[in-house]
Amino acid sequence: MAKFKFESLKFEQIMKDYAEIRAVTIPDAVMLNARLLCVELARRTQPFGNDDTSGKTRVKNDIGKIIKPPVQLLAMANKVENKKIGKRLKLLIMNQRYDVVETIFRNLGFLNKWTGLEFLDSKSSIKTHHQDARVNPTGRTKTKGSKLFISSGSELNTYITEIQKRVGISKGGWADCASQLKKVNKGGLLTGFPPWVKKATRSGSGNVYDLTGNKKNPMVLITNNVPWVSQILPVSEQLNALSVVATKMRNQMNRILKKRQKTLTET
Repeated sequence: MAKFKFESLKFEQIMKDYAEIRAVTIPDAVMLNARLLCVELARRTQPFGNDDTSGKTRVKNDIGKIIKPPVQLLAMANKVENKKIGKRLKLLIMNQRYDVVETIFRNLGFLNKWTGLEFLDSKSSIKTHHQDARVNPTGRTKTKGSKLFISSGSELNTYITEIQKRVGISKGGWADCASQLKKVNKGGLLTGFPPWVKKATRSGSGNVYDLTGNKKNPMVLITNNVPWVSQILPVSEQLNALSVVATKMRNQMNRILKKRQKTLTET
């Protein structure tokens, strides 16, 4: 979870100038720039990239550290110097005789990095061992499992695809916040969020607490409810996002003033 407060007092003068130049109230100016902040926070939340490719690849690689398809055993069999034993191993692997395969590999010293070999025959068992291998607080997996876990290609791919659907949920928490803000101008509330992030957005993953009615200090509190988001969005990047929003506010004001100046000159 990550909370962020966007309040006028921290930007008192720039907020007043912005509201005056944009011809909106200060509470509306807070809303406009809280939306910009949601966009900037999403950009700084992992995974990065123009689409979900990098995130999906990371998921596949992470799971692959712990659970291997049977082709991994075939690759190991190819490294056996005794061709007769290697051929027998391949036949045993194809027939899913993993108990015998484990014994042979252990005798050959191929399982020294693990405590044994285990075939996972269901998605639930794959999930159990994957979750056990995840390290807090990042959620990434260990470099290898306690055992050499093997699962059929179809079961493993089904599980990987299921987990890959979560890619972008952390970013989507900020999009969910943006969708709950007051719409002040003509643009959409989700403008600036890539399509793949919008698709990954889950209802309830973000929360907005509107305090713009506070005349002394109008503010909006936005909360990304995704449990692990604070681990993939450092505080330094949160502050950078706020700085970028302030810069965008100044740039918008400069463009508006230049446009008005040009209009006055022409008339």
